[in-house]
Amino acid sequence: MKAYLYIIVSILGLLPQSVMIAAQGPAVQGVRLSELASGSLVITLSARGWNPDMQVLVGGVPAVVEQATGDELRVRVPIEAAPGGMAAVRIGDGAAGGQVSVYRVEPVNAVVSLRAAARFLEQASWGPSPQSLAEVRQIGFERYIEQQFAEPASDFPEPPEASDQQSLTPAQRRFFTNAINGRDQLRQRVAFALHQILVVSAVKNNQARMMVPYLRLLQTRAFGNYHDILREMTLNPGMGRYLDMVNNDKPNPATGIRSNENYAREVMQLFSIGTVKLNLDGTTVLDSEGNPVPAYDQKVIEQLALALTGWSYPPLPGQPARSHNPANYDGRMVAWEANHDTSAKRLIDGFMLPAGQTAQQDLDGALRHLFEHPNVGPFLARRLIGSLVMSNPSPWYVARVAAAFGANRDGVRGDMKAVVRAILLDPEAREGDSSEIPAHFGHLREPVLYTTAMLRSFGARLADPHSLAGRTSQMGQNVYFPPTVFNYFPLLYQIPNSVLSGPEFEILTPSAALARVNLADAVAFGRLGQTLTLDLTPYIDMASDAGALVESLNHSMMRGAMSSDMRDAVLRAVEATADPLLRAQTAVYLVAASPQYQTQR
Repeated sequence: MKAYLYIIVSILGLLPQSVMIAAQGPAVQGVRLSELASGSLVITLSARGWNPDMQVLVGGVPAVVEQATGDELRVRVPIEAAPGGMAAVRIGDGAAGGQVSVYRVEPVNAVVSLRAAARFLEQASWGPSPQSLAEVRQIGFERYIEQQFAEPASDFPEPPEASDQQSLTPAQRRFFTNAINGRDQLRQRVAFALHQILVVSAVKNNQARMMVPYLRLLQTRAFGNYHDILREMTLNPGMGRYLDMVNNDKPNPATGIRSNENYAREVMQLFSIGTVKLNLDGTTVLDSEGNPVPAYDQKVIEQLALALTGWSYPPLPGQPARSHNPANYDGRMVAWEANHDTSAKRLIDGFMLPAGQTAQQDLDGALRHLFEHPNVGPFLARRLIGSLVMSNPSPWYVARVAAAFGANRDGVRGDMKAVVRAILLDPEAREGDSSEIPAHFGHLREPVLYTTAMLRSFGARLADPHSLAGRTSQMGQNVYFPPTVFNYFPLLYQIPNSVLSGPEFEILTPSAALARVNLADAVAFGRLGQTLTLDLTPYIDMASDAGALVESLNHSMMRGAMSSDMRDAVLRAVEATADPLLRAQTAVYLVAASPQYQTQR
């Protein structure tokens, strides 16, 4: 004979009233307290008449009864069992028994609200997961950032030796497994943002041996000093091949050799200062006639190209250096002095590199001069804010981040940790954590972020092989294959017929929009293969109450920001079926495919 109890829940700190699901069953009496503890949810509940033969389930997950005193139980469940802070609770003598009651759970020991933690993690990670939400809610933003700075970098598969096995597919797959599973979430987000600024593309560098050292460099240097990042990128053989600095020799009129200007142009235009002079707040400096003031001219490009001559691939192991070493992508490029131009060079604003310098001296002097240029702070601030937080930051936000680039707490210029802190903790980034979100805030989730955020919101786990790179390619973003040096999409792309920037909209074609909807369908209905583990049990368990199900997804996926019109539409679709699994899948699909979810705010 089954023995059941009704639960009447009264959670300390409960957000509005509990929701009771009508069903035949026993009486249960009250959840009194909920706490976060090491990524778990600990619930203290009252259950008069409970006995050890009965099972407590939260979100369909059997709870561990840690303490039973009279009618009071202390139980522990994984945080995933209460998605969006909604707990479906039942007690019976088996997994199928008991009346379900759904409650909004607000842990009493949280230092950050669910909404604020979710918005922060959308900016500081590949998307909030149940575990990362619990972590941030317990320790706060500043401690999370510092812990992320200390996390070791995720790695990529070692490129194979065989020349016919150099596919980028393993690196693409690892990108997604790192993003879904990896602990170094902030490092990965910053590294990918840097990849979109300091572009090397597999469109040209189409072998793993050419790309993996570059990708590792982004990961390991993401929280370093930007001067070091600029230097290491300049000497990276993959970058050397992509932008033609490798084996770039000094001019020789007799043989028709001219120094290649490609890297010299892009290191200024795209990697450091941009094409026009900037104020600290990122706005353009104008001359007396209202025209933008150029940051440099063609003559400067030609002079900088001369300064960067004489570099070749690192010698292969066991082989002596030569003027043009064979292709080798491990280590830094090396100088061959006979191929370096030793004339004096005039760079930006008349800065001189003296005659007679070595290739290393010219490179060091040129890069230091670029790094010290007042444009670099606002140039990087505008682009990194756009990648992590919002497409249309105010000039004041840009200026504050640029100032952090100019000097960290110790007065050091170019500290990426200071820049990241300034971006994520700025009042403008945190606006909306506890109040209405401004209309201009946020950005369209680029395909990779749309994919990872959706999967992480359900606590998914991913293993190789999988097909996510193909999915995002259909959406217009083939990972590590940006079509040009200007990235997958121009970072300052302006929406047509609008004053607003919207970079990600540049690749939102009709076919890409359909691919996004198809991904939402594949996630909801389990069509992404066996290497993806995604459990909808907690949603299925509360599906008898359509309103509770939709509200749970509202908080777990949308930070509680779902509009009333959207809520009503999803609710009508869910209520069209009585099957709990189909209800959960339908709700997940509709929320994930919605324009509101596809926009990070």
